[in-house]
Amino acid sequence: MTSLDTNVILAAFDPQDASHQAALTLLDRVGAGGVVLCPVVYAELAASQAWEALKTFLQRTEAEVLWEMPQAVWERAGSAMGAYARMRRHGALPRRIAADFLIGAHAEHHGLRLATLDPVIYRTVFEGVPLLRP
Repeated sequence: MTSLDTNVILAAFDPQDASHQAALTLLDRVGAGGVVLCPVVYAELAASQAWEALKTFLQRTEAEVLWEMPQAVWERAGSAMGAYARMRRHGALPRRIAADFLIGAHAEHHGLRLATLDPVIYRTVFEGVPLLRP
């Protein structure tokens, strides 16, 4: 099963996005069925002004939300966020928000591969999560 990062969905949805074609290619590689979303991705998408159209897009991709996020997911996200912050102080890693760590911890906890257009954070602190990228 494959979890979709928010950036893949938003880029695939918006033909004006610079990563639009890469996102569509990635979705083609994922294929139909077996596509899930982290609840955090769902919330990020719901914040969009295009939410109603995005819901229709998600239905077409047959993506389902995997709502389960037990305490272990939240703790892993916190420890990964702390580890990333320490590495960031000693290098040129980009800033990240808590949502990114929750998405990675959710994929790791459920044994999912993660489709993303921005693999830096996941390669850095979620080494065990298989990544699917363009």
